[in-house]
Amino acid sequence: MKGKGRGKILQQAKAIATLKKSHRFTFIVNDNPVVAREVGADGVHLGQDDMGVSEARRLLGPSRLIGVSTHSLSEAVEAEKEGADYIACGAIFPSISKPKDHIVISLPGLKKIVETVRIPVVAIGGINRGNFRNVLETGASAIAMISSLTTPPDIAFEVSYFSQEIARNF
Repeated sequence: MKGKGRGKILQQAKAIATLKKSHRFTFIVNDNPVVAREVGADGVHLGQDDMGVSEARRLLGPSRLIGVSTHSLSEAVEAEKEGADYIACGAIFPSISKPKDHIVISLPGLKKIVETVRIPVVAIGGINRGNFRNVLETGASAIAMISSLTTPPDIAFEVSYFSQEIARNF
């Protein structure tokens, strides 16, 4: 919901938070620790231009998750040092959901980050059927996929495919 007003984001976040009463899932609010606190989300994910980890931690307390988007080894190390619980790292490959000039870390860059930090690393950006195994082989804790799961004509089939492949191979 980037670019949407606070009221719209808060309304949507409240609706998602009510689903936690009947479903078990982790709810992470993007970019906005204040909304995360207001709706009782499990945590927040911060971009490089968002509030800092220490300030978000003061708002959310010690038990909520804080993730940080990183685009380099130095950003990953800094996020860990500041107290992030996990990092999202990418883009690993060029991605249609990111601008053409977005930083591409590549598999060797991802592997170096995974080997350096002690917190979980979520790989994101351009991950698809042709490369997701290579991404997981770097030791990344998880992968995040947008286009590969939202653009195919049969989204349920794609989700099923990746779920089965990951369960079978990792």
